Amino acid sequence: MVLAVGEQALLYPLRGWADMNLPWFAPHPSKAGESWLAFCFGMSTEGMILTLLGGLAGAAAGPGLLGVAARPRDLLRQVLRRALPLLVVALVTAALILVTSLVLMLPWPLVFGLLGLASPALVVDRTGPFAAVGRSFRLAGRNLRGAGIRLGGYFSWALIRIVLGLGGSYALELWLDHGQAAYTLAMIAIWAVVDAVAYASLACIDAVLYLEVRMRVEGLDVAIGRLRRLGRPVDLASSVILGAAVR
Repeated sequence: MVLAVGEQALLYPLRGWADMNLPWFAPHPSKAGESWLAFCFGMSTEGMILTLLGGLAGAAAGPGLLGVAARPRDLLRQVLRRALPLLVVALVTAALILVTSLVLMLPWPLVFGLLGLASPALVVDRTGPFAAVGRSFRLAGRNLRGAGIRLGGYFSWALIRIVLGLGGSYALELWLDHGQAAYTLAMIAIWAVVDAVAYASLACIDAVLYLEVRMRVEGLDVAIGRLRRLGRPVDLASSVILGAAVR
């Protein structure tokens, strides 16, 4: 929620400069360039937020896969130990999305899809930040299946967010006028709440997708089953697991 509120506070002046007004910040016809710039910055901040939350979701997904109960404070401690590398991955993600959307425009959805597994890889595999980004590109780019699933989840939630945001706007208009400061603050709060729910859900999708892709590509489930049959402890970041035969 804090990240979603911070994002709205950061983007509101930029959207105002581009004449992208509430309730849904539609592009202004006479300021196409400014509107696109604001959109690109919005995409990069969303990518950064999803990366940060994806690390926390990845910390929970590993024990969940193994059926191990993990206390929230233990998960938070695990993420905090990887806070600096996670921040690096978030900044790299934001930069790549911003550059590809600004310069190349159309390829940004592909880059967005390929980057989704980086933060779960960082936390689960305990790799370095740049290795995690490369691993995300390799896994999500395998037949583009992982990238496609991530994009499908993102665009599905985008439609849900639009419907919820516009529904909240229509409800507010029963009591408030567009020009009122109360309407502006309430509408920004609605978008922040909707985005917070969407970001948490999308981060969970990234974490689960990471493990699922590893099962398909690396035989993760087979390696776990083999170790359990041998009575050996399972560490998702061990060389035995990471060296599982590629299907």
